[in-house]
Amino acid sequence: MSLISKKMKNEIIDIWSRLTFKTVSYKKNFDLIDTNEKFITEYSGTISEVRIAEYKPPIIAGEYGYSVWDIELAQKLELDLNKLITRYTMQNTYNELLSLTTNGKFNINSYSKIVLIHNLVIKPSYRKIGITEEFIESIFREFHGENVAIIALVKPIQYNVIDYDYYHNNIVQVRHDIEKPNEYEKVKAFNYYGLDAFETETDDETNMLKLYALASRCGFNRMDESNLFLLNGEKIIKRIKEKTI
Repeated sequence: MSLISKKMKNEIIDIWSRLTFKTVSYKKNFDLIDTNEKFITEYSGTISEVRIAEYKPPIIAGEYGYSVWDIELAQKLELDLNKLITRYTMQNTYNELLSLTTNGKFNINSYSKIVLIHNLVIKPSYRKIGITEEFIESIFREFHGENVAIIALVKPIQYNVIDYDYYHNNIVQVRHDIEKPNEYEKVKAFNYYGLDAFETETDDETNMLKLYALASRCGFNRMDESNLFLLNGEKIIKRIKEKTI
């Protein structure tokens, strides 16, 4: 943000200070023997800008989804991790992760926990003001550790069939009156997050490079030739220090 005015920078920081990350987790204690999902916790959530001072309802700024794999528990249960990943190869994250592990480019068993960020979408008016960086920082604050790998799938929505279909078939509930919590406007998620604009962007290389550059700014390094990126925590720590001084 060095090229923007001090006023604009202060406005962006003010928005950051009002962001909330509401996350819901899904887990199981007992599963079918062949799925071995008992060490996986799934998370989904929304990013909102709260507007208490203005006495207005929050604005939903984005949505996200990620999984946390308790590798230490899986090892104690003597589970075959590659077998489990194979069951989910229809999902981009797991398909690429399996390729990395099979080719010896990534060793799952070197970590006690792995966080896999599957998706993140941001409302157009909240893009380019550091919301993605704020989200990654929130993940890091929650899960950082010496033996924790935070991995993100970095792939344009138009090439991600599962997410593409999900946002096409879901809605966002937009509230306009804080005193009427049960009244809201239903907006198609695909349109609310401006994802329809990406359908006309057909230059594959340019689309990929834009997201790769964003991932790099957030502290991620590309894993071999895949669309998976591994987080370097030092960059996040530096960002936190700069914000709090």
